Amino acid sequence: MSQFSDFLAQFNEILTTFFIILLLLVFFYGQNWQGWYAGRQIKKSLKRLNKWKKFGINLIKKIIEPISSESITPREITEFINKMLDFFVISPAQLDPPVYEKLRYIMSYREERLSQLIKQFLPNIDKSSLATISALLNATTEIHNIRKKVRHNLIIGERTKSYLFLLSTASDLTQIMIKARAYRTALDSFKEKLPIGDSIGPLSVNEFIKENQKNNGVHNLEKNLKERSNGIYSSEIAYENRKCICLRPKGPDAIVGNIGEAVENLFLELREKNQKPSIVITVDAMDRLEGEKLGTVAQGLGIVIGGDSNNLIDKYQIETLCMKETPPIPFEAVVCRESLEEAVSPMSEAIMLAIPKIIRILKKIIRSQTKPNEIVLILGIGNAIGVSFE
Repeated sequence: MSQFSDFLAQFNEILTTFFIILLLLVFFYGQNWQGWYAGRQIKKSLKRLNKWKKFGINLIKKIIEPISSESITPREITEFINKMLDFFVISPAQLDPPVYEKLRYIMSYREERLSQLIKQFLPNIDKSSLATISALLNATTEIHNIRKKVRHNLIIGERTKSYLFLLSTASDLTQIMIKARAYRTALDSFKEKLPIGDSIGPLSVNEFIKENQKNNGVHNLEKNLKERSNGIYSSEIAYENRKCICLRPKGPDAIVGNIGEAVENLFLELREKNQKPSIVITVDAMDRLEGEKLGTVAQGLGIVIGGDSNNLIDKYQIETLCMKETPPIPFEAVVCRESLEEAVSPMSEAIMLAIPKIIRILKKIIRSQTKPNEIVLILGIGNAIGVSFE
């Protein structure tokens, strides 16, 4: 019995010593271990980002190679793509009042300049291939830039041995990789030219026009079709004695277009006839929070145009046009709830089922918010990939 008691005493002593050593190790080296683990997680994410970037580059090369001249080598194609990925735009200063005009010029010139660079490298490129390459380049560039930022944080953290910095970067990896994965998904969507979640705006407006024309015995969706700006087309239809002017980008290529410029051109045309819209209705996809049902349709106030700086210009442009009128033109919005990944993925059944709901709300707004003989402006916002006027 005494031997067993001695054994237990020794075991407890060893166990106590072990825990003391463990606590000391955690106290002195715990942060180092956490930093090492965070760095390991960041390196794993970098490998994945690099894989997705290479996938995007290979997709672009497959489109370029058949339409490039025989004198262009595969290495030159790769160098051209890498140069395009590093093409950047510096935003104007945010402090001065004319920032909008500067930003509007820079962003419109950016698209024009990118197209010029691609055409210089591929003189014989057709419009459809140009749109596809531009869309693939934009998605791959986003992955490329995300990868550069993550790699930068990893190098800074390891060089300065700032384990808290590494832990902070690792804690942001979930959101960073969700965004990067969305652009990786977009590469497949742009390659296949299928309608994506973000096509809900153009597709809903298209279906609204198609349904109206069918009820009026018209089966040609291109009837009264007019190009208002680069990629944006309008159609005029009559709904319950209201004149509805519907604007949306034309697919099936990955076209978003400049909706702000199109609306401005339309306002100038109506002003010459002493006319103006009684209401502006925008239809677009909108961020879905976790816990919200995919494809939920909601109605609200405002100009709903999500996305980058170029979209903010369109939003500001349309809001300003409406507010300058006397009295100001009211604007309403109809949205379909989607996450970023769902917006760039091939359109799911849940999003497709939202189209009839959107059309019902459009009709309700027109009936309740306008009177007969008034003009209603409906804007289908989004990427028109896979959406053709048929």
